[in-house]
Amino acid sequence: MPKRQDIETISEILVDPRPQGLSAVFMVETRSAAEASQLAGMFSELAASLQVRQLSRGKLVSYAVQADESDAALLEEIEDILKRDYAFVLTQHSFDDLIYCILTELCRDTRSRLIPVPKCNICGKQDPFPGLVVNLSDQQGAVLLSRNYCSNCAAGACAPSNKEFVKSLLAADERDFGRLERAELIRRPSRKRPIRFRIKAAI
Repeated sequence: MPKRQDIETISEILVDPRPQGLSAVFMVETRSAAEASQLAGMFSELAASLQVRQLSRGKLVSYAVQADESDAALLEEIEDILKRDYAFVLTQHSFDDLIYCILTELCRDTRSRLIPVPKCNICGKQDPFPGLVVNLSDQQGAVLLSRNYCSNCAAGACAPSNKEFVKSLLAADERDFGRLERAELIRRPSRKRPIRFRIKAAI
């Protein structure tokens, strides 16, 4: 975690809304390193067109996948392929606290490694695909701190402008950003994501 003096050098805020869609969790108990490698290759290829995050490695290999609603059939196809090629497969077409609890217990039982999942920095909910990511950078563009917000918390941060929206998120964040919440923000030209703000007032 960045030191306080590093936080005080923040000069730019980048707001990156992430596309949402259908999500699924795939858990596979592998019988060999070769099977685990085969799974890794399969999901690596899927990452070219879908959002993919690995959740565990070891004997139990698991991934969370997020797809556009138009790709719902692809999630079904992935499930069919896994159940055809592997002996033990557990799937769920959503990511929630229950499935994460099950995953945690299965990793413990199989001595597999659970890979940390991003959590919302407002409500604390585990979320492999945060609805909004806010990066705070210094003058050289180096990211000093990254904050994740789930779709529900981002939607709840209602504000009359994008500037006030960002400040509302930081004010609700579990971390105390001090004067940064009251700093003057200047919108920087940005045709594509992320939305960029320069901090005019020193913090």
